[in-house]
Amino acid sequence: MFRRRTRGRTRKAALLLTGLSAAVLSVVGLRRRRTKGSPMADSKTIVRQLLEDPWKGNWGVIDEYLAPGYIGHDPSQPQPIRGIDGLKANFQQYIDAFTGAHITVIEQIAEDDVIASRWTASGTHTGEIAGIAPTGKDVTISGITISKLEGGRVIEEWVNWDTFGMLVQLGAIPMPATA
Repeated sequence: MFRRRTRGRTRKAALLLTGLSAAVLSVVGLRRRRTKGSPMADSKTIVRQLLEDPWKGNWGVIDEYLAPGYIGHDPSQPQPIRGIDGLKANFQQYIDAFTGAHITVIEQIAEDDVIASRWTASGTHTGEIAGIAPTGKDVTISGITISKLEGGRVIEEWVNWDTFGMLVQLGAIPMPATA
């Protein structure tokens, strides 16, 4: 009789330890996903480089990390931005219009294959943009880009940035009255 009780307790203890081990491994696995070298961290790095590096002259990141069938949704553009060449042309129009233009990613949130990035951009308006002649004014705006990745490449993005604020800073439209 004593033996049976011991065996029953041993089995219960073994099951408890197995359950605890599984819980610990699952927590370790969650932590591991959020550290460098993980798919989530790598996706954030890919998106950060795509947002920041072209302004520094590194166009190779677009070729490396953008899917050929890329579609970019930007409310300031009349049509979606399509493909690698389309994104390069979109960057180029702003690089030509703003000397020293750059984007700095402030914060990123990742879930599965979707990365949300909050950023600021600034530069000096020295070239024509959207029919606005150069003003020499410094401009700083903020925006959010939501990027969807597939196989380590960005396949689609939705961007929302302070177009109105840029136009006010350039003097293209008057500052709205305050209440």
